[in-house]
Amino acid sequence: MDGGELIAEDEADALSDAAVARLRQHPRFREAVQVLAAASLAGYEAQDPATRWLTRDLGRSALYLAALIWDATPMGLSVAALAAGAAATGAASRGRVLAFVQYAHQAGHIIVPAGPEPWGRRRLTLTPAFMAPLHHLIRGGLQAVALIDPRVAADLPELSQQASLARIIRSGAKLILDRPLLLQNPGGPFREIFVGRDGGMRVLQRLMITQPEDRARLLDVAEVSRSELSRRYGVSRTHINRMLADAQGAGALTPLSPDRVAFSPAFSDEVEAYFAGMLLCLVVVMQQTAEAAAA
Repeated sequence: MDGGELIAEDEADALSDAAVARLRQHPRFREAVQVLAAASLAGYEAQDPATRWLTRDLGRSALYLAALIWDATPMGLSVAALAAGAAATGAASRGRVLAFVQYAHQAGHIIVPAGPEPWGRRRLTLTPAFMAPLHHLIRGGLQAVALIDPRVAADLPELSQQASLARIIRSGAKLILDRPLLLQNPGGPFREIFVGRDGGMRVLQRLMITQPEDRARLLDVAEVSRSELSRRYGVSRTHINRMLADAQGAGALTPLSPDRVAFSPAFSDEVEAYFAGMLLCLVVVMQQTAEAAAA
């Protein structure tokens, strides 16, 4: 082998590193990321307390996503399936899965039907309240992807319809089941500090979208109001201070003043690569959904 086969394979993969690099050069890439981040923050602020609890930290968010994936499969969602999947990936213990389902059930977000089977093996039903945050994110994702993919832009009215959302969810579930490595967290300051900690992603997204429009890169210099971030996203100022201090220690940012930070170019690159990968997944899912609807 002279390496040509690997290059051809990489070029043919819509989610390859080469595809990520190309997307980062798109003239509207940063705008698309900001639309995605703004939609995520708006969705969070519109959530009721029960939904916020279900998606509050990385572990619960993983269970929320896993529940959506299982629900979109022919097997369906059950406590047993969710617990087995969480154990296989190390996302959560069985006790945490049970607490998640019981809370969602009591809040009216999951229905446990009556039946002769043990309740842990019954097929659960996700209510509209459980699905609402995902629907909001999908619509935000559609708006973001439409900025970088003319095919999705042309199909945007149809893809935004309620009936299309279920098809999009099924396409997304299939993509994740086919490529489970997409959910792996390989490390780095962004994933370890901001993705992996309670409220971290929301804090970073808020700092991202409040930067000057004419900045040099996705993350450059941002004003930081710890009291506002604490109030908006339900974490303590101590928690935010610790995140920012750890980010500084990892070389992700440098304080310019008590209320202003400068992000390093390397950290901005890490965040750009993450969002480029996310946008590419959305592109693939939206295109597959549109093609299936047209067939």
